[in-house]
Amino acid sequence: MDSFFGYKEIQALQNLISPPKDDSDSEELYQNEAKRKGPGDIKVQKDVPFNNLKPHAPLKQKDDIWHSSEIHTLPISEINDPRKVPDYEIKFKQSVKTEDIFLNMGFKTPSTASCEWISVLIKLPQEVQEKIELSVESKVVDVRSPKYRLHLPTPHEVNPNASYAKWHNDTDMLELTLQLVRELDDINF
Repeated sequence: MDSFFGYKEIQALQNLISPPKDDSDSEELYQNEAKRKGPGDIKVQKDVPFNNLKPHAPLKQKDDIWHSSEIHTLPISEINDPRKVPDYEIKFKQSVKTEDIFLNMGFKTPSTASCEWISVLIKLPQEVQEKIELSVESKVVDVRSPKYRLHLPTPHEVNPNASYAKWHNDTDMLELTLQLVRELDDINF
């Protein structure tokens, strides 16, 4: 009797995993359920022509993760721009004093949370300063020239009025220094 202990439980588990095939009632019940889908049931959606895309379509469902105002999209005229995107580099900068370095009396840390500035170095080979157009907004930097186009969302909000740009003739590089605007900067620094 001890060897048959749990036989009924194992048989019930087997019936749950794969229903018995000889019982016509269970087959009907299984066939009437929604069919299980597999990889072969995935249908490929036809490509939508690029001209029919709407860049700023409003959100229709309330369960969406992002609101349409939080999504930064480019107008189609900017997506189709034939100019090259230049190489660029973003660095964070801190303003440190002797008490921050030697005495550790300040609240600054080596992390980017303690940085007050962003430095953006944009390489524009074979360009001249007079042909470069620069626009700095609180969340976007836009650089245009006859050969290059850069539309760069900033990692944090910046103050365009306290920021400045410098052109380096010897390396054909534009250096932007952007002042960060953060909620707790007055408290932390």
